[in-house]
Amino acid sequence: MKFNLLILAACTFLSVAQAASSAYTVKAGDTLYRIAKVKNINMTALEAVNPKLNLSKALQIGQVIQLPIVTRAAVQPQAAVIRSASIRVSWSLPVQGVITTPYFGTPEHAGIDIAAPLGTPIRVSRTGTVTESRFDPRTGWGWTIVIDYGGGALARYSHNQMNLVRVGDTVQPGQVIARLGSTGNSTGPHVDYRVTFNGVPVNPLALQ
Repeated sequence: MKFNLLILAACTFLSVAQAASSAYTVKAGDTLYRIAKVKNINMTALEAVNPKLNLSKALQIGQVIQLPIVTRAAVQPQAAVIRSASIRVSWSLPVQGVITTPYFGTPEHAGIDIAAPLGTPIRVSRTGTVTESRFDPRTGWGWTIVIDYGGGALARYSHNQMNLVRVGDTVQPGQVIARLGSTGNSTGPHVDYRVTFNGVPVNPLALQ
């Protein structure tokens, strides 16, 4: 799958989001990411017109959400910086387990916690480059790996039992990069999984 990631200045997002919106009824198989892809809508703009939407919960069939309507008059080119990036996306979760902490979208927890047995292989679903592989005592993340997937997409995998890749390594889809653990500030075996696009956190479950 491919999608175009549009990065707009904050003022443009607000003018577009507040300009107009239309109702959309959720169908079977819909996720926010899939709706945004099909409708060619930026995820940030979609979330902006649905401020009461709980992003940690799956969409329900029949649920009504708002879709932003972008018009030429609403966008001011001189106030926006636009970069189009074509990204090959396959965002399967790094482990199969129980989601013990959902996505809150706050600095304290801008990802999801997935619990699984100690030592469970943590796998990547896309090709990328390892930019961090270290023990991080300052933040409480313990053994942590950060992978740059290109196009502004980064993923962080934390609380690992052990890291199996080094900075500079290129990883391939399905490759085991770490073993699930409970290092750092952790109460049990799990992986803290976070995804950002150009520094903006997104709900990993919305990418499924």
